Amino acid sequence: MPASERDEDDEVVPPAEPPEPPGPTRGSGLVLATSLAVVLAVATAVLAVLLMRSGDGSDDDLRATAGRFGEALVTYDFHDPEAHRDSILALSTGSFREQYERAFAEGLGQLITEVEATSVGYVKDVYLSSVDEDEVQAIVVADIEHDGAGGQNRLYDVYFRLTLVRVDGDWLIDDVTDLNFGAGGGGAPTTTSTTPDPTSTSVP
Repeated sequence: MPASERDEDDEVVPPAEPPEPPGPTRGSGLVLATSLAVVLAVATAVLAVLLMRSGDGSDDDLRATAGRFGEALVTYDFHDPEAHRDSILALSTGSFREQYERAFAEGLGQLITEVEATSVGYVKDVYLSSVDEDEVQAIVVADIEHDGAGGQNRLYDVYFRLTLVRVDGDWLIDDVTDLNFGAGGGGAPTTTSTTPDPTSTSVP
């Protein structure tokens, strides 16, 4: 129709604006958080590989000590919780030794018995930082089979960072840090000594 004959009441409707993209949803936030946790776990594993050394005989001894402690830390039986305590104390020193001994005396051993908890740890890898004369850090990777009142559970690739110090010619563990970021292994990481709760199904 010619513009001169167009009804004055006719209005020209402007084209609709494209809809705005939807904002982040709760689900996308969960995906992002999960992705970050995976990135952190991968970064930890890469760091461990970077720290690994070809080593000599002394490195082999350090790995053996760290591996024995890693297994002892997550291995216990409610029939004889004192055996777990003794194996930890025999390989530890300093603030960690005092903290673990105190925790056991204040109820950790009794709790293991009450919930009929058993756990067996299998160390898969041990990585060492550069070894100086009196101190070294090791990252221990373990799988854990856990059983107790809460049921059976198996944890894979549980990471712990150990600080070993030389005491009278022997290497002993002075600090333990959980590196699992609350993602199916141990508890949240800390910068101080941690005493894992051996009766939890999520924390060895």
